[in-house]
Amino acid sequence: MKKGFILLLENHWDAILASLAACIAIYKLTYIGGIGISPDSIEYIYSAINLKQSLALVDFNNAPMVNFPAGYPLFLSVAYFITGILPDHLAPFLNGFLYVGVIMMSSFIMQGFSNCSRIYRIAILTILASSPCLWELYSMIWSETLFVFLTLVFILAWKNYSTKKTNASLILFAIVAAISFLTRFAGITIIATGFALILFDGSLTTIRKIKQLFLFSTIGVSLLLINLIRNHQVTGTASGVREKALRTLGDNLLDIGGVFGTWLPFIGEHRLAGAILLIVLILFAFGMLVYRILQQQFYQKTETIVYGYFAVYAIFILAVSSISRFEDLSNRLLSPMYIPMLWLGTSWLPIYIQKQTKKYRIALTAISFLLFLFFLANQYKQNAANWEGIGAAGIPGYSELQWKNSPTIQYIKANKDTLNAPVFSDAEGAVFYLTGLHSKVLPHKEIATEKNKFLSHPKSIVIWFYDGENPDLIDMDFIKANKKITATKTFEDGAIYFLQDSVLSKTLLK
Repeated sequence: MKKGFILLLENHWDAILASLAACIAIYKLTYIGGIGISPDSIEYIYSAINLKQSLALVDFNNAPMVNFPAGYPLFLSVAYFITGILPDHLAPFLNGFLYVGVIMMSSFIMQGFSNCSRIYRIAILTILASSPCLWELYSMIWSETLFVFLTLVFILAWKNYSTKKTNASLILFAIVAAISFLTRFAGITIIATGFALILFDGSLTTIRKIKQLFLFSTIGVSLLLINLIRNHQVTGTASGVREKALRTLGDNLLDIGGVFGTWLPFIGEHRLAGAILLIVLILFAFGMLVYRILQQQFYQKTETIVYGYFAVYAIFILAVSSISRFEDLSNRLLSPMYIPMLWLGTSWLPIYIQKQTKKYRIALTAISFLLFLFFLANQYKQNAANWEGIGAAGIPGYSELQWKNSPTIQYIKANKDTLNAPVFSDAEGAVFYLTGLHSKVLPHKEIATEKNKFLSHPKSIVIWFYDGENPDLIDMDFIKANKKITATKTFEDGAIYFLQDSVLSKTLLK
């Protein structure tokens, strides 16, 4: 045991130091107002609480949770069961644990890179420990915190499988893929990557390959399939309401280019340059994959799965966001490709430098060091800018002081008993999280059944937050056109409208 610890310390002291820095960052970020809470976070928190208390996968309104897979609420529920600490209180420690796992596994993975130097590992680990991308992610209650962790477990599981080629290692590989798929629908990228890695493995005979593909696929989709069947049984839909995309492929490429501008120091506000870089990286990843498929002696290298996963995830997120209604592609949604992108763009550099003459090695090392400093300076600038707001009011979201001290929220707390008609809100999660009052989400603009259900109430109340406005939901113009406002309570951050039927709303329901 002692020998193993000493070996870990010798081989990964840099990752341990980076992990310590990451934990301090999460502690500081969540010190003011607690962990960051978004609308999705509310869904996760109360689904986890209800799972632990009543074994029911339902949200704060007792409605079945179907918009997200069950994996992350299950994870939070297990942690709640073990510790007895509510998920939003436990989350800073849980996220710190996951962040440490990400850094330590990154160190283990980089050990498997071809001719990976200690200096290269220290540089990447330093970037990860101070990354604005990861700081944002691990300061929030989001399923991506677990998903990014599982992505790295998946890489290590493939390396284990590719070395041993046993049924046990394949089953472990498939189980990791299954848990990832149950954590996020984007886990389909992990299933697809694993399938492709087995398919193009030249060391497997045809019969054995077919058997292993069948076993991997069956196990990989099993957990989510059970989840989707349950969803359909309780709501009639497999994954809730999914609307058609409003954004084109070009829009989404530019969105990713904008995110790349925050990840990389030399892009800045030039979204088109970032979009072009994404296309170049995808083509480079595919080129390297084709080379390794043709040259099977390189196929089992760790870089192979890095190239494959980056390409699959990038294409998936571009495709799905151009088909289904998404929020703008953000750091959160793109975070699973952040670490693979860093490796894709830099893992070849140590080998390339070593192959040069002494004069060029010195020059390239100096240039690489300057780029590394430029990278860190860019991250420091972003973190400092973010801290100006976080240090004063907490992480943006429902745990931020402006939400906790909201005049609208304070009024609701003091007058909950008077709000006894059906209550709707554009931020129903915030209403419950901060006041304990149950409310329903306003109907979607494009779903007639939801709008008619809203209009069917003879009397209702709408709690409207200016910061909670959602363009997918009905707006105040629709409400004023179809309901009579009998009273209004206005505040600097929102308003409460008391509604009753108008003649027009009755005719709409016929």
